[in-house]
Formats: sequence, structure tokens, C-alpha cells
Amino acid sequence: MLGVVSSVGFSLYLAERHYLTQRVQQSQMEIVQFLAEIGREAVSTKNNMLISSYLTLIQRSKALSYAMVIDHEGRILAHTNPILTGKKSADTTILKALEANSLLRQTSESAGDILVDLSLPILLHKKRVATACVGYSRNATMQIVDQTLLAARRRIALATALSLFMGIVFAVLLAYLMARPIKLLSDGAQEIGEGYLDHRIEITSRDELGELAHEFNIMAAKLQELDQLKQDFVSNVTHELRSPLTSLRGYVELLLRKGAGPLNEEQEEHLLVIKNNAMRLARFIDNLLDVAKIESEKIELHPEDIPLKSIAKEMAIIFRPQAHEKKINFVIDIPDSLPMLFVDADKMLEIFTNLISNALKFTPENGQITFSAKKENNMIHIMIQDTGIGIPPSALKNVFNKFEQVKPTQGLVRKTKGTGLGLTIVKGFVEAHDGQVWMESEVDKGATAHITLPLTSMQEKRAETENS
Repeated sequence: MLGVVSSVGFSLYLAERHYLTQRVQQSQMEIVQFLAEIGREAVSTKNNMLISSYLTLIQRSKALSYAMVIDHEGRILAHTNPILTGKKSADTTILKALEANSLLRQTSESAGDILVDLSLPILLHKKRVATACVGYSRNATMQIVDQTLLAARRRIALATALSLFMGIVFAVLLAYLMARPIKLLSDGAQEIGEGYLDHRIEITSRDELGELAHEFNIMAAKLQELDQLKQDFVSNVTHELRSPLTSLRGYVELLLRKGAGPLNEEQEEHLLVIKNNAMRLARFIDNLLDVAKIESEKIELHPEDIPLKSIAKEMAIIFRPQAHEKKINFVIDIPDSLPMLFVDADKMLEIFTNLISNALKFTPENGQITFSAKKENNMIHIMIQDTGIGIPPSALKNVFNKFEQVKPTQGLVRKTKGTGLGLTIVKGFVEAHDGQVWMESEVDKGATAHITLPLTSMQEKRAETENS
């Protein structure tokens, strides 16, 4: 737009300059023609004073170098310089003018300037009786043109600046009108990609972008419908599996207790395999139900005052056999002065169980797991740090997604099986307590799970519970 406006402004300036130059040249031709008319009248009446009077009048022109009337023999009848009147001119330019039968335009150099000579024969009864000659300085003529153009340049510059300003305003407005729906579409696609399937794009225009937004919303609605069907299916299936699985576990335990008769060694081993797999399946179903509750925001909390240090000691007892097997040192670094947590005990146990279980899976022998906590301003900051294999940067941002598992290093493959729902449940339970959870890690330098729980939120929940 700047190029177009500048080009148009420059073109207007050149056109105005050409027009003014043509006007000045036309004015000069009119002067020589009028001088020829005056000369014919003076010759006819034998009154050279007419010519002298007119020469005195046009002598005021800034660009005029000379003006004169000469007879057919080259003698000057009248001149703007009275001293030259009556003398005979031997100038080659004048001699050429005497030979021309029509308007003649010549140029010559004079004192570093270019002189434009105009001559026109003076006819009386179709007989040449004299010649009118006028000379103009080209430099002076162009100065007159430039002075006249000064005001025009200002007008053109003002018009160009105004056009450019309006063009920029229009361009910015157009860019905003075009970029806004594109940005909305981009943000909408990002929201859908992050799992917020209820997000819709509000674009009411009837152009192509409006049609695209409409189709996008239809797609999002169908995805949301499919996601709801999936959740309903998973919820229904898990609920339906629970009853027969509970029954199966009950009968297996009855058989293992030899309530239905004696068992040989091989039969007891087979029943133990069935029991272990049934328990794994039960845990998976429980995880699916927890995820379904998290996604539907139907998590029920039963908070109570709990000392974090006692929970950490309970975790150390629960995971002592696994830690002892891998020679992993379990360290608890929680000050006694740490405020009590007003949280759901079962949910907290589930959170720490999943985090410590992951730490044990990915920490090699002779490693260390540290369970620490401290008060930071109005927050309780809990950290579970290991010296394991770490998490690659590419996988770090996705560890809390459903069914997302970090690929383990060689030597730990057999021991890192899981459903990929543990950290999803951790994130859901922490956020249900108005807290935040994130992971920090470097490959081969271990990983740290961070949990922050706001004391203000816990105090408000404690007050609500006491009032109820």
C-alpha cells in the first residue's frame, strides 16, 4: 500500500509538473504571437511606439531574456534593450528566424544557461514585413514552474499522507477482521486437541471462514458425542464387570481356603494365578471408574485432618518389600511443624501410591526415593524425588494423559508394566483438592513429582465441614 500510494503521489507530481511546463510554454508562444500582431499593427500605422509599449509590458516577466521586432533586412525596429534599437543583428539565431516561414523554436547556450528562442514572421497583405523574436531562459522558466509546484507538492503530500493513513487503518481493520476468525479457529483446534470437546467457535460471518467455523462446531459436537458414548460404555462395562469379578474372587478365595475340599499343589498354584490376575483386573476396573468420575467431575471428597508425615511413614511401610528387593533407600524429609492437611485420606493414599509406585518402577538398584514437603507462603509443597532413569523432554508434557506411558530403558522393561492411568488419576485427585501437580525430570538424573495444596482452600473446606 505504501508503494502504491507513493507511486500514485509521485505520478501526480510528474503530471502536474508536465502540465505546468506545457502551460508556460503555451504562454510564451502566445506572447510571441501577440508581439507579431502588435508588430503588424505598428508597421501598418508606421507607429513603432506600439511595439515599445508592449515590450515594456512583457519585460516584467522573470524568464524573459529579450524581445524584439526586426525588419526583413535584420535591422532592429524595437528591443527590450533600447540601446539596440536601430542596429542590425548578425546573430545566427536571428538570421535563421528571418528565413523561417512559420513559428520557429530554437535553443542556444548563453552564459551557462540555455536560451529558448521563439520567432514568428509578421505578414502584411501576405507579404513579410518583419519578424517577432522572443528569448526565454530555460533555468528561469523551470524556477517559475518549481515555485508554482510548491503549493501543488504540499497538496499532493497531504493527499498522499491522508491516503496512506486511511489505507493503513483499512489494512489493519481488514487484517483484524481476517485474523480474528483464523485465531479463533486455531485456538478452537487447540482446545479440542487438549480434550475440551465442549468448546465451540463463535463466528457469525457468512463467508468461507464462517462456513468453516460452522463445520468445525459440528465436528466438535460429534466428537463430544462420541467421547460421551465412550465414557458411558466404559462406565457401564466396568460396572457390569465388577459383580462377576467379585464373585470370581470370592469363589477363588473359598477354594484356596479349602472350603470346598482339599487341593493338591498344582491346583493351588493355578488358583493363585487366577486370583492374582483377578486382582489386577479389579485394579484396572477401579482405575477406569476413577478416571470416569474425574472426567465427569463427580469426585466425592470426605476430607479430614491428616498429618502428612504419618502418610509418608505408611507409604514407606507399604512399599518396604519392593524397596528392600531393589535395595532402594526410602527417605522421609517432612518437618514436624508442617500444618495438618485437610484432605480426603483415601484419595491422598491413592495419589502417593501411584507416584511412589512409578518411582520404584523406574529407579534402578541402590537408588533413592525422597518424600519431602515444606510450607511455601500459603501452600504446602510436596515432592517425591527419585534417582531413576528420568523422563525424556518430549514425553514430559504428556505424562498425565490417559494411557500414556514413558518407554523404559533396557533392563527395566519387565518391571514397568501398567495401565497408563495412574498419573491421570493423580492429576484428577490433586485438582479436586484445588491443588496443582507437575513433573520435573532430566534423562538419567531422576524425576521429581511436585504437588502444591493451598492452605486457604483447606481452611475453607474445614470451616464448611464444621458448620455443616
